[in-house]
Amino acid sequence: MEGMTSTAVSVPMPSIPRKRRSPEEIAAAAEVEGPRRVLLAAPRGYCAGVDRAVIAVEKALEHYGPPVYVRKQIVHNLHVVGTLEEKGAIFVEETDEVPEGALVIFSAHGVSPAVVKSADDRGLRTIDATCPLVTKVHREAVRFARDGNEILLVGHEGHEEVEGTYGEAPDHTTIVNNPAEARTVQVRDPDKLIWLSQTTLSVDETMEIVSILRERFPKLQDPPSDDICYATSNRQAAIKKISPQADLVIVVGSANSSNSVRLMEVALEYGAKASYRVDFANEVDESWFEGVSTIGLTSGASVPEVLVREVLALLAEYGYADVEEVVTAEEDILFSLPKELRATLKEKGDVSRGLGGRGSRPNR
Repeated sequence: MEGMTSTAVSVPMPSIPRKRRSPEEIAAAAEVEGPRRVLLAAPRGYCAGVDRAVIAVEKALEHYGPPVYVRKQIVHNLHVVGTLEEKGAIFVEETDEVPEGALVIFSAHGVSPAVVKSADDRGLRTIDATCPLVTKVHREAVRFARDGNEILLVGHEGHEEVEGTYGEAPDHTTIVNNPAEARTVQVRDPDKLIWLSQTTLSVDETMEIVSILRERFPKLQDPPSDDICYATSNRQAAIKKISPQADLVIVVGSANSSNSVRLMEVALEYGAKASYRVDFANEVDESWFEGVSTIGLTSGASVPEVLVREVLALLAEYGYADVEEVVTAEEDILFSLPKELRATLKEKGDVSRGLGGRGSRPNR
């Protein structure tokens, strides 16, 4: 009507399940040379730091009761976050969203001192579920800055882990995102320079960046031990071995999982003809199987094994029932639960799960 303004209303379309093409249709679409098989990467899935963080939230819910607040995603996986939400976890972006006096858990990616102070100022009870390997990098940053060194932090700006590490020594740290930035970054004193890295990067790209930096700054110091975590390195090594034989590589992992995205990129760099990342089996497009004989399958370090098993079940429906596990390393790393939680578990007499990592429980 005249004189009235109209407001556009967006109405979402209902979700309609996609009908999959049958295995027979896919087989007819393109000839497959050789037997169909799956090369299943090992190690894959949960690392010790992820397992520890997930247990921490589960145990906090069990002993303190819901709601338990978690700053950011406890780990970068949609399934894990959704499962914990169903149990009573509430995920927030910042501590100012948490009611005063409530319990908040810091994610496996770590936080800066400013975040810890913010939680303390609000009287929040905290459990620090930062992966011990990330904590190691934090301590290195503090120590090197205290000694007057400038830090070149190799990592992806905006990633939670990088934000936390940078926050330990912001006046001494410069983030280097990629080889292009390594060629142009400026430093104050090239004689007092050290590099650190995000723990979930591509090993090859990190070494390329460091090589460029060292060429420009010959006195660049290495960290005392490798910052890229064992799980990231091991999962990349496994997919490197599989990729030259694979017509297709499927990586199970979430889009915001740095190590999962790197696995997809590494697969292509090492010879896979195609590589895709999915959160769930229902995201796998059966047209990817056309003309495909060998499929490589792996998962990021924050992915429970149940999601891989669901992909394997789908692959079996399309004729890929022959599964060969390609083992490149054995993992037996275990981490104790956060100290704040250990005290409660001891008081309650709970000895069911005090460690995170392979060997502590099945990789779910």
